[in-house]
Amino acid sequence: MKFIRLLKKKLKKYFLLIKRFFYKDFFIPFKGIRKNDILVFDDIFPHPISGFRLEEFKVLLNAFKKSKIVIDPTAYSIIKTPIEHHQIHIKEFEIQSGLIKKINIKKGFVNVNTKLFYCVFLHNISINLKWLEKFEIPFVFTLYPGGGFKINEDISDQKLEKVLTSPMFRKVIVTQKITYEYLLEKKLCKKENIEFIFGCVVPQISLSKDLTDKKTYLINKTTFDICFCAAKYTSKGEDKGYDIFIDFAKTIVNRYDFINFHIIGGFNEEDIDVSELKEKVKFYGYQNFDSLSSIFQKMDVLISPNKAFMLGKGAFDGFPLGTVVEAALNGVCVLITDELKQNNAFVPNVDLILIDSDIDSIVKNIINLIENPQKLYLISQNGKEKFIQVYSNETQMKPRIAILLNEIVETTK
Repeated sequence: MKFIRLLKKKLKKYFLLIKRFFYKDFFIPFKGIRKNDILVFDDIFPHPISGFRLEEFKVLLNAFKKSKIVIDPTAYSIIKTPIEHHQIHIKEFEIQSGLIKKINIKKGFVNVNTKLFYCVFLHNISINLKWLEKFEIPFVFTLYPGGGFKINEDISDQKLEKVLTSPMFRKVIVTQKITYEYLLEKKLCKKENIEFIFGCVVPQISLSKDLTDKKTYLINKTTFDICFCAAKYTSKGEDKGYDIFIDFAKTIVNRYDFINFHIIGGFNEEDIDVSELKEKVKFYGYQNFDSLSSIFQKMDVLISPNKAFMLGKGAFDGFPLGTVVEAALNGVCVLITDELKQNNAFVPNVDLILIDSDIDSIVKNIINLIENPQKLYLISQNGKEKFIQVYSNETQMKPRIAILLNEIVETTK
């Protein structure tokens, strides 16, 4: 009887494998003969909307000759991109980067034999933890804000504890001061296992922008153009401050007839009534990296009035948002909130302007810039130079590569 039960169990297992094979919806990791130095995993790469992943993973795949990336493109649905576009994006990336045959789709039998595993976000390390432990593969990951990580939230803490106490865990890279302090205060991780690198990776082409044709208020145009740029996660964008931005626009639109408003990202005129703004507002939808740059070079100011904990208990954004970085590198003066005191690199009113996420704060600062255009020019220039320094690969990628290389060496001892 025991033999029959075991036989049925095995047959059921093989039947499920065969079924998943024919439906082409399965992932079976195995340790093949060929061993990589590093295996990277992601759920959206190489979508052009995520510039930091394009740069970070491209640099890693170039830095480590024996490397590859495994992709499970589940995040395509989140940003409403047809999954069919994934193959197009892969081909475009391979052509542009020259990294042919380094990309694996998370389907079928995938060789996961590697000295080190790496990914970004808590969600991505959590869903791979089981097989990493099974095959005894050491891992390092970057704990960016978002991606399943929340402050003082039970489910997030449980995932963190499971990941950070795994026998295969080696290092966690954190990009915000609040994350570093949280891991220590909650005793989730030892100090020696945390590496703090402020900010995020940015496509390096952004650091050498040709701003010859940059349009600037009272220099080569008469309009004052203000933009908002963010992904949409709630109906009115409360987490990104979209509702505050629209209220601000309605407050100031009749004071100056030369102000225009530009909305980039997941929002449109149906989310919040913008009829009062009439022809003064323009919606662009989501934009890829190249298009975003051309739009920003027509802007004077970007406003980012985002708020923490709006998407649920403990949910917060990093400082500054990626769109803020890109705007500043394109010569735009950025106004941004910092409720959680995460600023670790920029001088307020020199490199950027810190605001509260309320109408009065934004109106006050915008009027100041309109009536003192020299301040607008100076902060834009200072900001561009400082952002170049903070987001160069020398600052961002060099220490990341050193961390990963050190752990690869440790695994071979």
